[in-house]
Amino acid sequence: MKKIIAIICCSFLFVNCTSNSAEMMNFEKNVESTKAFFKAFSDENLDEMKTFVTEDFTWSPPPTGVDSLDIDTWHNAMKGFNAAYEEINLTKQLYFAGLDENQKPNGDVRVYGTWASLNSVTKKPVMMDYYAVLFFNDEGKIYHQSEWYNTADLNQNALVDLAVIIPLTKGYKTWYNGFMKDKKNREGFCDDSRTIVLQDVEDPNKVAVYLFDVDMSKIAAMMQDPAFAEFAISIGEDLANKKVYTLSAL
Repeated sequence: MKKIIAIICCSFLFVNCTSNSAEMMNFEKNVESTKAFFKAFSDENLDEMKTFVTEDFTWSPPPTGVDSLDIDTWHNAMKGFNAAYEEINLTKQLYFAGLDENQKPNGDVRVYGTWASLNSVTKKPVMMDYYAVLFFNDEGKIYHQSEWYNTADLNQNALVDLAVIIPLTKGYKTWYNGFMKDKKNREGFCDDSRTIVLQDVEDPNKVAVYLFDVDMSKIAAMMQDPAFAEFAISIGEDLANKKVYTLSAL
């Protein structure tokens, strides 16, 4: 009887190990597909990238309330990323097996890494930590992709639009004359041809300045310069109550 029980147990373990081995082999095959999938993206070969997904592929990016977008929306978004960034590479890649409800490998792929690229306009580096789960069908095609990352990372070293609210201590005329004389300095960090100045109709000692295509790294360096603070104070800016807001499209 003991021999029979031992044989049954060994048979069960053999079947279980064989099953797990088959799933791990499937996982390893899907990892190679995942690497090729991301490489096609890095190479800006989106037609090849599309061959790795099913026709009814769905995509779930990070923004709240955005889930299971269709293949055309996904493909257009990939085009947008390729246009906005250069030298795109997934670094520090780690691949782990997806698990079923019994915590056993099911062929899906979990990916960790850091996307490294350059902003296409400023040519400055953008680093974004990344996590995704790619769901594969029996034919080895990706039918769903869920991604998690901080979307704010995409704005690193990008050109952004700003609104600056400035209380004045020496009156609007004094401030405006000084502001206009500083035009050359502004041209070094934004598209000053689009700069807008608005005086508050209820408080004449407050202005709103709208700056467009601002290089954040350059303006940050300028604002840390003691000479800039001295200049701002000299034309009547209340620096303690000056507020800066990032503008974004609706």
